[in-house]
This record gives sequence, structure tokens and C-alpha cells, in this order.
Amino acid sequence: MRERVIASAEAGLPARHAAERFGVGIVTAIVWFRRTRETEERKAR
Repeated sequence: MRERVIASAEAGLPARHAAERFGVGIVTAIVWFRRTRETEERKAR
């Protein structure tokens, strides 16, 4: 799920829309995308 949300956001879909599309929290999607963008970390901590 995380990979799909991140991939959608990287493809240009706003993180908020990706969250709604995949049924995850908006803040969760934003945090996932921000962490990926800043540290390139994609897995759960």
C-alpha cells in the first residue's frame, strides 16, 4: 500500500488525493511522501 501511495504522489498526484484514493490517512500519506523525498526511505520504521 505504501509503495502505491508514494508512486502515485511521485507521478504527480497530490499526496492528499493519493490518500483518499487508497484509503489511508492524509497525514500518513504526506509523511510517507515527505520521508521518501527527503531521505529516500520507503519502508516502515
